[in-house]
Amino acid sequence: MRKIAFLRSIEIQQTVPYLVELGAALRARGVVGKLFYTDGECGPDEFPGESEKLPAGVSVAQTLDRIRAWGADGVVSLSIPDENALRDALVCERLAADGIPTVMHSAAATGLMANKWETKQLVRAHGLDTPEGILVDGDLLNDRTVPVPAYRNYLGERAAELGYPLLSKPLWDCLGNGIRLIAGPAELDRYLDEPYDGNVVLERCLTGELCSVELVGSAGDYVVQPLLWKGPTGGEPTFAFSTVRYTAPRPDADALFAPVAEKLRGLCAALELSGSVEVEMIHHGDRFEVIEINPRVSGSTSLSIAASGLNTYVSMVDILFGEWGTRHDRGSGAARRVALQVPTAPMSPAADADARAALDVVRSSSFTVDGVRYANMVITCEYADVPRLGAVLDELTARHGFLTPRVRADVDVALAGVRGADRAALAPTP
Repeated sequence: MRKIAFLRSIEIQQTVPYLVELGAALRARGVVGKLFYTDGECGPDEFPGESEKLPAGVSVAQTLDRIRAWGADGVVSLSIPDENALRDALVCERLAADGIPTVMHSAAATGLMANKWETKQLVRAHGLDTPEGILVDGDLLNDRTVPVPAYRNYLGERAAELGYPLLSKPLWDCLGNGIRLIAGPAELDRYLDEPYDGNVVLERCLTGELCSVELVGSAGDYVVQPLLWKGPTGGEPTFAFSTVRYTAPRPDADALFAPVAEKLRGLCAALELSGSVEVEMIHHGDRFEVIEINPRVSGSTSLSIAASGLNTYVSMVDILFGEWGTRHDRGSGAARRVALQVPTAPMSPAADADARAALDVVRSSSFTVDGVRYANMVITCEYADVPRLGAVLDELTARHGFLTPRVRADVDVALAGVRGADRAALAPTP
């Protein structure tokens, strides 16, 4: 292989700084990489190779044409979200049929994981927990098929059996889009008066903590990256970048998760996955309940890499070259550092420079949604340095308004397991 195509459908800047290692991996093998992307812009120093922008909504056939025209010898999918992952899966299947190696799950497996109802059946078959729910037929609710006057009454009965509060979730959408909290029967009636246009899953809303884990691998060999914690559940969905997300030792929860991780490895092997998946769960009581599986890299990939040191993007190149099994050891994926993604105040250049001088900053970024600017920073910390981290954050906050009081308190919660543990015992198994 001399030319490797990378497919991407979200801003490449979200991978910073981990494409630097990808560039080194490509150069070591004497290959050229090219990024085929649809979102944002890619400057000459932002991807280690060539780049070409494709139109938004590019089809499978158009993507194939561009890859073939370039003469790719191999293809790796890095696209987000699920609908783009499905496109890439179809592209890769057709290229694989022509003898071109690819790193992406099959289209069948990708479609299965992208569909929330199918995911429920899948995880149950592998002995995993998932919130109780029902599949709601949007055609029946929106009068697009045979009239079933009792269907609304049926849904009310089933909802009562599940128990309120409930969440209504579009079957295919992701990133928290379209989720609606249904607090009781009156709220369900209002929802059914103007239902979502497509199919939805109606499921029990569990009170607990949202968490996720990335798995990377191929051919039955899968590494489980560190468990990431993403904030409380039990009410209205929260915006992804408005809460502290972190990975840090939590001995009781980590012990409970160990058998879950093994079942997830078995699920990946059964589906013959190739590449990366993110499994989202709710830690509820003594269980981890799977709520969705994202068949792709995710917004949490950088945090996973920061914690373990196992670079997902480089791992995909190892898989492509058939070297995956020889390039990771038994301890790959184990948490080696605390990693946090924290919402910050919008950062001036001076404030950003001060933060980088005082903290181990992985990435600092901001974006605007509906006219509101959101800033966040991914930072890491050695376990031994946790006791002084709070003082550093307080100094930055006093100088620049770095963190709000709520975010600062959430950081203390995230670090509690490290402070209370024997830090020597937290070192990963070699």
